[in-house]
Parts: sequence; C-alpha cells; structure tokens
Amino acid sequence: MNGKQKDDSLRSVSRGKVALADQVGPRQEKMMDRELKEYNATPLVGLRTTVCGSAILNEVDDTVEVPNLRELAAAAAVARCLMPIRLRGYEVKAIRKIMRCTLAELAKRMDERTAPETVSRWESEAQAMGGYAEKILRLVACEALTADAPGVEYKASMIAELVIIDPWRADPEFEVPSIVLTRVRLKEQSGSIINAWEKKAA
Repeated sequence: MNGKQKDDSLRSVSRGKVALADQVGPRQEKMMDRELKEYNATPLVGLRTTVCGSAILNEVDDTVEVPNLRELAAAAAVARCLMPIRLRGYEVKAIRKIMRCTLAELAKRMDERTAPETVSRWESEAQAMGGYAEKILRLVACEALTADAPGVEYKASMIAELVIIDPWRADPEFEVPSIVLTRVRLKEQSGSIINAWEKKAA
C-alpha cells in the first residue's frame, strides 16, 4: 500500500478482459458486478487473509474491489496479533507497514533500547524475536490499530495472557491459518452505525 492509494478501496487488476469494457455501457457494466463468496486478500494485506462476501468482481474488466481496505488491514493485523502462533518475519513487516511505521518508529514505540536494525533482523528472520519482545510488538500494534478494527474484540489483557507457540519446530511446512473476515454493520456507543470488518468464528 502506498500513500496515493485510497484507504476506502483498492482495485487489483488483471488485464485479460479490459478490451471488452469498451463494448458495454455503464448500466451493463454495473450489472456485471458480482459479490464474491470468498476472496484471497493476502496480496493486499500482507497477512494471510480471506474476505467473505464483500469483495466485488467486475466481470467486464476482470477487477476486484475490496471496500475499506485500511480497516481490513487493521482488522487482519489485530486478529493475527491475537493468534497464539509465533509471528514470522514477513508478518512483522506487514504489521509494521499496516501501522505506517518506519523501522525506527516501530523500534521507538517498542522500547527506547530497541534499535531499528533489530527490527530489520526480525523481519528478515536473521534474528529470532524473544517472547517478551514479541508480546510488546503485538501489544503496540493492537493499541495502534484497534480503533480501525472495531469488529475484532481486543483487550490488552488478551495479549498478556497469550501463550505463544512455535509450530515450525515440529513441522517446518506449517502454514499460518488464514484470517477470515466479513464486513458487518456495528452500532457505536454514540448510536451511529458503522461498517466494520469482523473476524469469523472458526
């Protein structure tokens, strides 16, 4: 994600059918939009994420639109931080990017003694992250992102009580389960209704 992309939506484009779009009018094109039952949003988020019932496929130009991408990424990051499976380097990097932090900014948020080079080594898996450091990272990420992820239940105590396991010790081919999110309407304490990404129960 870069600064020029809109936070509320993003289109991932395949050029296979673009020429067909010139042959249909706006009304016909609108009718060819179709909601996908499931969509693999991993390339958009950076974490293994599946979107249920909210991604829209435009069959004319073969593009997929995912609404509220910023909130989707935040919800995926919070949900992943609450998962009791050790974070891999690429996930640390994805979470940092979702937080919109540089290496130096994330290091400072974690601890004044944490160096940007240390965070970089975690991301490249050149250095293993200790259990305490990983909990601090998860806590910092959740505190930064929870406002954009109201559909994912979070309390700081959930991180404190988390028992993190390392399944790769027993199975080097282990894959982190996909975070499954669906878009729902939530009522805030103020009474206003908002759209939010909610983690589906396993």
